Amino acid sequence: MQVSFKIEGEKQLSRRLKGVSVDLLNWRPQLKKIGKYLVEVFSGSVFETEGREIGEPWKKRKDSNAWPLLQRSGKMKRSFKSIAMMTSVDIINTADYFRFHQSKLPRRKLPRRIMMKLDQERKTGVVKIIHKSLVKDIIKKRY
Repeated sequence: MQVSFKIEGEKQLSRRLKGVSVDLLNWRPQLKKIGKYLVEVFSGSVFETEGREIGEPWKKRKDSNAWPLLQRSGKMKRSFKSIAMMTSVDIINTADYFRFHQSKLPRRKLPRRIMMKLDQERKTGVVKIIHKSLVKDIIKKRY
């Protein structure tokens, strides 16, 4: 016994789905949103909470009356940038000394203060951006 199905509007659906696959080749709009989201987190709430936002609290200084950690000039906070391409997004910090704080290398004086980390909450945020875009921008505009 053979079972077959006929879907009304099959040709139109097929054409629309082919278009979706073309749209999925260029993820730049979605990756641009992801970059903006992550830059806002890394330069915003991570600094406000001194790393606690991403589960990496920054080591305190002995002189508690000093400026908030890593915020005297504000340069590092302002130096986060995102660069979105078709299939990837780079999040960078252009401050010269950023790499020394983020690095895992052994240290003597300068404590490690992580500013960029994809914890579970950030991963969920990225997935939500992609999901929303797939539903709203790609699938709904075809129907």
